[in-house]
Amino acid sequence: MQIMIPAIDRNSPLPLYAQVKRRLKAKILSWPSESDRFHTEQALCKIYSVSRATIRQAVAELEDEGLLKRRQGSGTHVNRGKIDESFSPLMNFSDQWAQSGRSLKVELLQLERAAACPAMFAETLGLQPGEKVLRLERFRLSGSMRIVWDQRFMPLWVADGIPRRELSRVSLLDALAKRIEFDRGESQIEAGLAGEEHAERLEVLPHDPVLIRHLKYFASDGRAVLAGVSVYRADQVRYTLSAPMQRPGANLKTEIRSSSFSV
Repeated sequence: MQIMIPAIDRNSPLPLYAQVKRRLKAKILSWPSESDRFHTEQALCKIYSVSRATIRQAVAELEDEGLLKRRQGSGTHVNRGKIDESFSPLMNFSDQWAQSGRSLKVELLQLERAAACPAMFAETLGLQPGEKVLRLERFRLSGSMRIVWDQRFMPLWVADGIPRRELSRVSLLDALAKRIEFDRGESQIEAGLAGEEHAERLEVLPHDPVLIRHLKYFASDGRAVLAGVSVYRADQVRYTLSAPMQRPGANLKTEIRSSSFSV
């Protein structure tokens, strides 16, 4: 069934380039597999009855988000590649996203001391009932596209003394590594369907596929120093797990779980 996309509304307060960008994004995400070659600027001007400047601005933003790529001499192409994230002792997401042809930005939504820590995280962090915790919530974006919603919790004995500007950066592990010697990190990945809340956060439709990563990190003395969850757009991200092998088995434990619940 073909989805009907409303025509450009010239009376809308939304700029023309933004309206065109929304429509182009819908085209890209359902682009047929036969060819990666995208419409020319001239063709898009005719389709949407807008100026070339409007088309160029919309296409430039989609290129910044990694959905389109321009090749000199061969035009504009749909970028089918997903963002590759892989697990390593101190993951550098900026470098990993850049290798996938995507930029990475962080939008900090909330950074607060909270007494209400969800039970599963409070237990992991060894918190007493009512004990305060640092709660951090943020988006990770490629261009203006929200790719990941993160929520993190840290005991105050860990978080106190870390400048806010460091907690606002891409890698929390870099900030913690200045104060703590890490022992290990544990992650579990689940497949799920977006519920209303996460559909709105990630600007996808309810029941669209998402990846849910549950994580916890431990210091060398065995205490948990960070716990949280990340919800990813499954159409934009994939994970690579690399396990060094030593006979007779592996020296890295990984667990992949699959589920079909909504988050």
